[in-house]
Amino acid sequence: MSPRTATATAVAAVVVHYRGAHDTLACVESLRAQREELRIVVIDNASADDSHRELAAAFANAPDVSLLRTEKNGGFGAGANLGITAALAAPDKLRCVLLLNPDKQLRPGALAALRACAERHPDAGVVGCRIVDDRGQPWFENGRFPRWTLSGFHCAPPDDATEFACDFVTGCCMLLDAAMLCEGLRFDEQFFLYGEDADLCCEVHARGRAIWLTHAATVEHRGDGSEPGAPVLRELSAERLFWLTRAKVLLAKKRLTPLQRWCFYAVAAFGKPLAALLTGYGVRWVAPYLRGLRAGLRARAKG
Repeated sequence: MSPRTATATAVAAVVVHYRGAHDTLACVESLRAQREELRIVVIDNASADDSHRELAAAFANAPDVSLLRTEKNGGFGAGANLGITAALAAPDKLRCVLLLNPDKQLRPGALAALRACAERHPDAGVVGCRIVDDRGQPWFENGRFPRWTLSGFHCAPPDDATEFACDFVTGCCMLLDAAMLCEGLRFDEQFFLYGEDADLCCEVHARGRAIWLTHAATVEHRGDGSEPGAPVLRELSAERLFWLTRAKVLLAKKRLTPLQRWCFYAVAAFGKPLAALLTGYGVRWVAPYLRGLRAGLRARAKG
């Protein structure tokens, strides 16, 4: 475990933007409203719309915001890695880096609560928080790593617990220990969309650090996200379903034991398509799902 130095007090926030400036601008304002010294790095992940120009105009005279643009969209993990590297390159020493999705907004005091949780638990490599949807209903309150199915990463919190260690926190909001980042912790960029947060949590545990979650901090989901499209499975569009399925196969290759992996493959290749056909999702669901399954199997997961 890397010791935290007394001089490492600064905080940086990284927001990976992709299309639609409104949500990102609101996200940045929620960061500024935390009443803490905070450097903000916004990564425009090669947005195809005009949102980069809107952000550039909005942040033109903002000393607290750095706006960087990638040449191509390498996925969420690649954008986050670029922002983390930019944050670490600044001359002031960082204690932690907050990763926040552009369609999320911190409630007042959330950053202070996240940092306080990290201070109470020196073993924490990552700290997450409670996330509610646009109706105020819980969307994420606890996380697990379901090794046999890779389904159901979100789960109910422990009874009467507001702060606890867990296996997984969503990448929508992560407070990352800067010492681990300086040692080279990054997202695996093979995960274009989905799965990169679960993989990072596994890596944090592999490095002997813990993952903590506090309900003293709350993030609100606002907006429609960055991947529009007609849903084919609950809220998932065909494109999202493809990337989610591919990500789960990569996770299986990289993080499961051989027995767990082959059980997952059996259910993924036969059980889920059959269940989908029997429940009426039909070709609309099966086609992007099978494409994602094939793409994941063809990809070579990093060890």
